[in-house]
Amino acid sequence: MQSSALAVKISGLSLFLGGLVLAPAMAAPRYTPSPDGQEISDSKTGLVWRRCAEGMDWKGNTCIKTAVFSNFFGAQARAKAAATPGKPWRLPTLNELSSIVAVREAGEGRAAIDRGAFPATPAARFWSSSTVGRGYFMYVSFTEGSAGEGERNSPGVVRLVRQGP
Repeated sequence: MQSSALAVKISGLSLFLGGLVLAPAMAAPRYTPSPDGQEISDSKTGLVWRRCAEGMDWKGNTCIKTAVFSNFFGAQARAKAAATPGKPWRLPTLNELSSIVAVREAGEGRAAIDRGAFPATPAARFWSSSTVGRGYFMYVSFTEGSAGEGERNSPGVVRLVRQGP
C-alpha cells in the first residue's frame, strides 16, 4: 500500500494533505463605509461613526471644509441636534473614541487614525462623553493618540457615534 503525501509547515501556515493546500482565510476589513460614504461601520466594536468631524462634509471620497472646535457644551449640543429616532448620534465614551486610534498613522500634521476610514481627520483633541470629576471631561488627542482630561470650556472637535444596527 502506498502512503499519501503529508506535509505541514507551521511557520508559513500552509498545510499540504495529499495535494490539498489549505491557506488561512483573509480577514474581513474592520471598517465598512455606508453606500453614501458618510458613515463607517466598525466590525470590531459594532459601532457606526460619522466619517467626518463635525463641521466637515463628505464629498466624493474625503471630508472637506474645516472641523468645528467647541467647548464641551457645544459638543453636547451638536450631538443632540444630529440625533434622530432612526440615527441616535451621540458623543462617544472615552473607550469608544480610543478604539479608533491608530498610533502608527500619526506623523507630522497627520492624525493618529485610519485615514482610509476617517479621511482628513484633524490632528486635534476630540471630546468624549466620559467625565473626570466636576467640570472635567475626557478627550482623545488624535495628534499622537493619547487620552487626557480637559475643562469643559476648553476647545475640542466632535466625532459622533451610534450603536450599529
